[in-house]
Amino acid sequence: MALISGNHVICMNCGRNAGSLRIYLQQLFRKAGLPDESRQFELVRIGSPDKLAIIEAVGVKSTDLEVDISEATAFEVIEGDGGGGMWQSIKQNFGGAFAAVTARDESVEQLRRAERGTVKVSINVPKGDLEAAKHGLDDFAEEVVEDEDSDAFVIHLRDGATIKPNEVSVRKQVKLETAANSVSVFQAWDAMETYMGELNENGQLEA
Repeated sequence: MALISGNHVICMNCGRNAGSLRIYLQQLFRKAGLPDESRQFELVRIGSPDKLAIIEAVGVKSTDLEVDISEATAFEVIEGDGGGGMWQSIKQNFGGAFAAVTARDESVEQLRRAERGTVKVSINVPKGDLEAAKHGLDDFAEEVVEDEDSDAFVIHLRDGATIKPNEVSVRKQVKLETAANSVSVFQAWDAMETYMGELNENGQLEA
């Protein structure tokens, strides 16, 4: 389920399914006869103001990024239309780098066809490096935090704390009555409408 108001979208239990919602809306707009430019958009996760403020105040020591090998090595078939976002670009570049590395040695080349396993990259700025590089790492971490598709990262702050995917997005947990494997559509809709109103009152929909 998704509640849309202007450029703001609230979806129930979206997680990684936000990409599917984007494709659904693009096809819906196409069937409605809307112009092509109406389908050139991305659903962007809004980072928690608290977490973004912490990144800006404390700074980032390193960022660990983790991608399934099957995703990284299938980078050439990842959809390129409509933007794709930061995380899609990371997976594509991981795929290119991973393919280049494994191609050097026959003993590890089989990794590219692995169905399980992960590719992990840690990005950090060495001590004494340029201040501009540190700011760049902070900005990169903020971009990852705000990308709805990014789901496997750990941001290590300079004070020793960490930020993980389930801690970064603006969200609200609500309790819904269940019947078998279903929930009440009306309850869910009321909860999303209430949440949209709360975000509007807090000024979080003004941007």
